[in-house]
Amino acid sequence: MRLLTYFILCIALSSYAQDVSEKQLMSLSFDSLLSLYDEEVKDTVLAEKIARIYIRKATELKDSTKMARGYTRLSFIAYRRDAIKYLDTAIVLSRNSTHKNFPTVGYLFKSLHYYENEEYERSLQSALLGYQSARAKGQIGHQITALHQINDINEIWGDYEKALTAHLLTYKLLMQNKNSEQYEQNYMASLEGLGRSYVRLKKPDSALYYFRLGIEEALKQKDTAAYYAFVSRSGTAHYVNKHYNAALDSLEKADQFREVFNNNYLPHYYFYKGSIYNETGRVEEGMEYFRKIDSLYEERNILYPELPQVYDKLINYYKEQQADEEQLRYLRKLVLVLRLIEDKKRNINEKTVNDYKIPRLVEEKELLIADLEEKNKNSTTILWLAFGLLALSLGVIAYYFRRQRLYKKRFENLMASAYNDEEPVTEDLQDTGISPEIIENVLERLKSFEQNRDYLSQEISMNEMAKSFETNSTYLSKIINIKKGKNFSQYINDLRIDFAVEELKNNSTFRKYTIKAIANECGFKSAESFSKSFYKKYGIYPSYYLKQLQQTDT
Repeated sequence: MRLLTYFILCIALSSYAQDVSEKQLMSLSFDSLLSLYDEEVKDTVLAEKIARIYIRKATELKDSTKMARGYTRLSFIAYRRDAIKYLDTAIVLSRNSTHKNFPTVGYLFKSLHYYENEEYERSLQSALLGYQSARAKGQIGHQITALHQINDINEIWGDYEKALTAHLLTYKLLMQNKNSEQYEQNYMASLEGLGRSYVRLKKPDSALYYFRLGIEEALKQKDTAAYYAFVSRSGTAHYVNKHYNAALDSLEKADQFREVFNNNYLPHYYFYKGSIYNETGRVEEGMEYFRKIDSLYEERNILYPELPQVYDKLINYYKEQQADEEQLRYLRKLVLVLRLIEDKKRNINEKTVNDYKIPRLVEEKELLIADLEEKNKNSTTILWLAFGLLALSLGVIAYYFRRQRLYKKRFENLMASAYNDEEPVTEDLQDTGISPEIIENVLERLKSFEQNRDYLSQEISMNEMAKSFETNSTYLSKIINIKKGKNFSQYINDLRIDFAVEELKNNSTFRKYTIKAIANECGFKSAESFSKSFYKKYGIYPSYYLKQLQQTDT
């Protein structure tokens, strides 16, 4: 529930006439157009008209930075897809700009859009680019904003201890730069991030300390939305403290403002309310809230970190009720969700290790330097800095060699084991509602499909495959899920990856192909999707596998 954002666009609507002519707008200066836009931002039709006039004037002057500013203003009043398109245009136009805010703000707004839509990998990528841009511009306020975004994503899907360390580091950096831009917004974001991290680490008293500071700051700024965000967060800390009445009171008090909260709010609210009811003996009511979270997942197809706990509680509940069918249904969902969450965590962690760890350590180094200068402005500063850089270098080298050893071990395991998956026959197809004749026909056709290597075609789709099997996509999907233990896409990709492994192992000519050519031969439309699928299954990239095989040839 990211309730505190980087920019807050709540501007009062003025009485400026909506039928203002283009000629009148063209006669205004750039600054006047921006001021008018800010006054009329709630009137999206007029605001868009003003922004496009601003862009037209900037285009006539060939001023790419002003054009970027105009497209950024367009993004404020556009739906998400168009907003991201406008921000991409702003980034391209201002990539070489000397302006202190561009292209940084484009990356930061993109990250925020992706975060609000729960596209965390994309949000992380944009935040990292925003951080790098802000650092190059020397904009400490934007750097802190980017770090907040990075920290929040790492907090949800990464290591909670490391996320807390990152939040504390960012908070310290903010306290040393109280005159930076967006200080008030960044201060409240820091308080919320620290409190959330302490809740996840089961340290409710520390969480409540920061949430109370947030409530005080929200009252000071007269920010109603932020105030109730911190009230709701306080409810989660009370829950961890087992103060269930206080937790329920805080959650329900804040819920009246749910319209101003983002997409993450409802699963957050349902989870804690359901957990409180479950812990206080109101089990039926608790399960109802957990079922609501399941419904949200089915509707949005977006993962939440609490889903495994939700399904675990539902499984235990139906086990006690001796409702075997419901218990089995949620057990299947739990297995699938755990697999998907593990993939998401691995992707986020890889990105934060490879890209985010560097800015975090850079900021840590800068804080170390500042502390040393305050204590002793002499030659020992240089000495400590040298030690710090040496330790960092050694850490990077150690990480590299550990990763290479891990890849080597995975390669050896792959070479030593059979590549074909055994069909998991842990599930019975009799209770699926599909006739035995259809099941037998589909299984025979799947066997033929695999033997003939039809999966190497790039034109495979669930619907087309179902038609060729003389069945429907629902039956085909269900049979694959149960008999193969994976969804349709995973099934096809795994077959292709296993073919690639065996062909590369046994065919020296195949090893001379490029990764892109190998991907195409195996049925993938791009080298990137091939590499991701290969790594997902075997924990190494095809380029590494190919390199190791080529070394065995020499």
